[in-house]
Amino acid sequence: MNLNFLKLYFQKKLILIFLMGISSGIPLYLILSTLLIWLTREKIDISTVGLFALTQLPWTLKFLWAPFVDNFRIPYFYKALGHRKSWLFCTQICLIISIILLGFSNPRENLYLTAFFALMVATFSANQDIIIDAFRIEILDDSSQGAGAAMTQFGYRIGGIMAGAGALYLREIYSWPEIFLSVAILIFLLMIVTIFLIPMESSKKYKNEKNLIKPFLEFINRNTYFKILTIIFFIFFFKFGDVVAGVMANPFYVKLGFSNIEIANASKVFGVVMTIFGVFAGGILVNKFGILNSLIFSGFLQILSNLLYVLLAKSGPMYDLLILTVAGENFSGGMGSAAFVAYLSVLCNKSYSGTQYALLSSIMGLTRTVLSSPAGFVVEWVGWAYFFFISTFLGIPGLIILFWMKNNFTIEMQKAS
Repeated sequence: MNLNFLKLYFQKKLILIFLMGISSGIPLYLILSTLLIWLTREKIDISTVGLFALTQLPWTLKFLWAPFVDNFRIPYFYKALGHRKSWLFCTQICLIISIILLGFSNPRENLYLTAFFALMVATFSANQDIIIDAFRIEILDDSSQGAGAAMTQFGYRIGGIMAGAGALYLREIYSWPEIFLSVAILIFLLMIVTIFLIPMESSKKYKNEKNLIKPFLEFINRNTYFKILTIIFFIFFFKFGDVVAGVMANPFYVKLGFSNIEIANASKVFGVVMTIFGVFAGGILVNKFGILNSLIFSGFLQILSNLLYVLLAKSGPMYDLLILTVAGENFSGGMGSAAFVAYLSVLCNKSYSGTQYALLSSIMGLTRTVLSSPAGFVVEWVGWAYFFFISTFLGIPGLIILFWMKNNFTIEMQKAS
């Protein structure tokens, strides 16, 4: 075994990236998974539950304010903590408050208020992602980007276990407000640890750039218009089918008749473990075979894994088949995510890492929000089996574009200008 490769993951920088990945994953899984299970248990109709995907819009639109986060110095906090740390501290305080408010809302009495607080959580979580993604890209060199992407996804999925399985286990004992309060306390503890671990940046690194569109112009000037359009279409379609199926997965498990504990054990624990294996497998693939080859392999697996949902829908509530479905979907999804994050990272100029990464990741986020929000209506129209069958074909355009890119584009890490 190559021990030097293993040592790569135990660098202080990568451990810090792992911890920040947990902070990123908790609010996303809280909105994408736990909240939707809560709504389904409260007998909210499936079409409305599907529309809650729109509360994730801030993750899609975060590129609009990312230049502000990249360049604006927060008074007093900047001098005390530095640029990235000051933004992270203020954002996480707001995120903690939003999670508590969401937990104390009552979807049966006022669904709009629940949606508003979910939107608040998503907004501050998206802002947190801008900071964390920029920090990862800035502190890692070219050779560590694959490992950094893997550690980000690893932390992300551990956060998913905490906000997903942890919440469902606690639901057997505690109320939803108490559970959301516990999640908020967890983020607070992570904030204290990471704030102390993050090094102070050089004040020369952030120039309070007045031209907020410069990051966008730099990306456009560096690439041809045709290449930009190709990249956009690839990012849009690569995880399209995977995301559309994933949005409705938890309501699907509930409707099949699985209990909270069964869903927690299969989807939130075993599923996340398989995702972690997939993430590290993706990191190894990127390191050994390159980013584009890794994307092609994982893309095929993502498409095939969606067919397991079809089999589960036809078979009914068989727990062994649920385990198999979760294993296939999460392993392939984790592998694809690691390669995908590495790909987006190398497209960014390190001088504008926060803005450019936010822009690129927001394109993929569009499939998770606007385009997946009618998923509940599609389920009501065609049924679960046909819905997942349709989602299988949604990933094919991304693979076709990827094969073309492999033969026509080269990838190289962008330096700070």
